[in-house]
Parts: sequence; structure tokens; C-alpha cells
Amino acid sequence: MRFFSKKVIRFVIQSTNSTKSILMNKSMADLNSFQKNTYSQNGEDGVIAEILHRISKKSSLDKWCVEFGAWDGVHLSNTCKLIREDGYKAVLIEGDSKRVAQLNNNLPQDNVTKICRFINFEGKDTLDNVLSETPIPHDFDFLSIDIDGVDYHIFDGLKKYSPKVICIEFNPTIPNVVDFVQPRNFSIKQGSSAKAIVRLASEKGYILVAVVGCNLILVKNDLLDFVIETKQSLEDLNPNGNDGQYIFMGYDGTILSNKGSIIFPWTGFEIPLSNAQFLPSFLRSFGGDYSSLQKVLLLSLLLLKAPKTAFNLLIKRIKK
Repeated sequence: MRFFSKKVIRFVIQSTNSTKSILMNKSMADLNSFQKNTYSQNGEDGVIAEILHRISKKSSLDKWCVEFGAWDGVHLSNTCKLIREDGYKAVLIEGDSKRVAQLNNNLPQDNVTKICRFINFEGKDTLDNVLSETPIPHDFDFLSIDIDGVDYHIFDGLKKYSPKVICIEFNPTIPNVVDFVQPRNFSIKQGSSAKAIVRLASEKGYILVAVVGCNLILVKNDLLDFVIETKQSLEDLNPNGNDGQYIFMGYDGTILSNKGSIIFPWTGFEIPLSNAQFLPSFLRSFGGDYSSLQKVLLLSLLLLKAPKTAFNLLIKRIKK
């Protein structure tokens, strides 16, 4: 006896498939919705854990992680949760001997390799060379790069190792459209733009999957389908970077911006744009309309504040 018609059976099948699709979409929800701090600063702990969980369902993890500039192993750490709660082995690198002592106290377990060293661009202290002194596999699970400056160059120098997931700091005040790389110098702390780091990541076989605070989270190309359903652009993942500050110039020499002030997010203050003007108000007029007095005053100002520019201007005048 037939209890159900073909239409009813078809409806049940379609409903089941639809439910599966909904569940799948839910399981691949926006990674930023998993933001949660246990030890991290901007919710990285939750996002990293979710990414590794998604990978683990399709591919094996080796349960190794790396962080340098590790401080005491706990403060604003992107690896402490993995070590303490998820049984991860780790290589933690810190250049300050006092912090390394704290690091040993906080994470005394033998499966955490503690190294007192400053990472460098070349010589025995490159990240590649330091890691080669440890038993960590070449495609370990997670790497955190956060050194407030030359992060781009450290990532660029990583040649022998290819971690599955990388969390790397960028300068969030730089608009998404700007490809800016700070000088390759540890004493300079400017930070590089998200666009520059995403470009480098692409060259090295990584894709951006999330932006959390001032950190980009990257995943190896061959693991991308395990982590997200649809690839998203930097503009989608970092909407704040689409509303960046732009500086431009008026015909009269006035420095202009799309915003009324310049914000210093790390020091917590802002200055009005009027304080950023190079030319005083009496010299802010169209160059072709300058009086003889204004020309003399401009040259005097340039000699004081920009002698090279003043010299080039004088050479041009002489040649005319």
C-alpha cells in the first residue's frame, strides 16, 4: 500500500536538502561572529579556534603554534588559549630575558619551547633559522606575527615554513586602497597597510579570510574551501578601511582632508587639520597671485623648513 504520494515524498526530500543547506551555511557563518577573548586583544582567540576547528574536520592538524614577541606568554597572547585549553605544543620567542623568566613561570610545560632571542631579517636569528632549531613541522598549524612595525618583512622572510593559518598585524589607519610598506628597519615603527600584506600573502600562497581588530587572518590556498564558502575581498572584510583618511592639496597650498581632524589611535588624541598646515595663512593663496613680499616670505620659510626644496626652487629661478 502506498502511504505517501510522489509529491509528498518529493517535498520531504526537498525540505531535507534545504535543511542541510541551512545547517551548512550556519556552520560556515561569518568568522567575525566567533570573536572572543580568552587571552587575545580583539577577539582573535575565538576566530582562530573556529578556523582550526573547520580545518580539522577535513584535514589533520599537527597541534603546533608559534608566537614571537611573546611577552610573558599570557598578556594579549594569540597562542595561550591553544596551549592551555587545546593541548598545543608551541615555540614561543621573546627577546627580553625578564619576560622570558615570566614566560617560563606561566607556561612551564615541556611541550612549550621557550627561546630568548630577537627575530632578525638575516643571519642565525631569522625566523626560519630559529624554528629549524626546534622539532616543529614545516607546515605547523598557526603563526602569530605582531611586532608593531616590520611585520610585513618578517612574513616576507619566511621561506622554509608554511603555517596553515597566519595572524599578522597591519596599520588600520591606512585606507584599503593604499599599498604601503614601512622601511625594512626594526627601529622604525609605522606598520604596513592591509593591501600590501594581502598582496604579499597572495604571492606566498595565502588568502585573507578575516580581519579582527588590527590583524589580518590568512589561510593557505589549499585549505580555503574548508574554512569559508565564498572568497571575500579586503574591502568586504575590512569595511573601516574603506572610510580612511585622505590628505590632498588645494590650489592655494592648503592641506585638505576628507576628515576634520587627524586621529592618533594609539595615543588617544586627535588634532584639528589646521594644526597640520605647512604654510601659514598669509601664504595660502594661488601661486600666480603671490606678491613680491609673499615670494620672499615663502623662500625664507622653505630655507628654514625645507632647504632642499628652497635650493631647487632657486636653481629653477636662475635657469630662467
